[in-house]
Amino acid sequence: MLRLLIVLWTLSGQLYAASDIRGSADSNLLERFPRSFIVQYEEIKDHDYRLVLGGLEKINGVLAPEKQQLINGDLTRITYRIPDNHTPDEAFESFTRQLQALSAERLFHCVGRECGSSNQWANNILKYSRLYGVDKTQQFSASKLRNTYISLYSVRRGNKRVYLRLDLLESALMDLSEALISGVQTELLEQEAELSQISDFLKENVSKRIWIISHDNQEGGRQEQLDRSIEAAEAFRKRLIASGVSEERVLIHSLGGFSAAGNESISGISVVTEDM
Repeated sequence: MLRLLIVLWTLSGQLYAASDIRGSADSNLLERFPRSFIVQYEEIKDHDYRLVLGGLEKINGVLAPEKQQLINGDLTRITYRIPDNHTPDEAFESFTRQLQALSAERLFHCVGRECGSSNQWANNILKYSRLYGVDKTQQFSASKLRNTYISLYSVRRGNKRVYLRLDLLESALMDLSEALISGVQTELLEQEAELSQISDFLKENVSKRIWIISHDNQEGGRQEQLDRSIEAAEAFRKRLIASGVSEERVLIHSLGGFSAAGNESISGISVVTEDM
């Protein structure tokens, strides 16, 4: 009898995990939580995505993220139903550990009521009403891995069901060599590999010089952000000069935590070339 119960339990788990909606798939980046299944799935090409980088607050009488960035790219949305005997935090931490193992950069994180209203997250930000749950059970994070932005949101509904939303946006970036030629400001993703490419470009194009533009939107005051971004730009400049590029052809500009309105920056370095 005990053996029969174990077999039935195993089969029920397999059925539970096999109930994905038609046409859905896991991401190539992150593995699903054990025995969870996909209840909502969407792929959108060339999408303008609102990446949330702060909690919700009232702006002109309307609840909205206190900080966000609009990023264009290819979006994949996956909503998982988590097994009933697991908490939202367990599912969230499972994905978080995977992101940490991949050395993803966490840009924002909130827990419980500090995130704001779950109703707003579900209906206005994530656009899926089943994600409306109990405020104190919710958790959200935004992360970045190379040119992919990852948003995670988990919550327990009033009916005790647990859901986790995974958004992955692969940003549309111009090839670095093309950007250097055209003078378009381009974010550096793999600085070690790109440094030699920039150095070679400058050696081959003697009438060009380069601006290193650094920004830092991590925790800390404005001066601390500015100091960190200057340090990052100076370090990259020194490495370019050490590669054989003359000092007068490598300029720096630090934004710290500031950027143009509506285009909040994330920590990093970008470059742009111009004629001397």
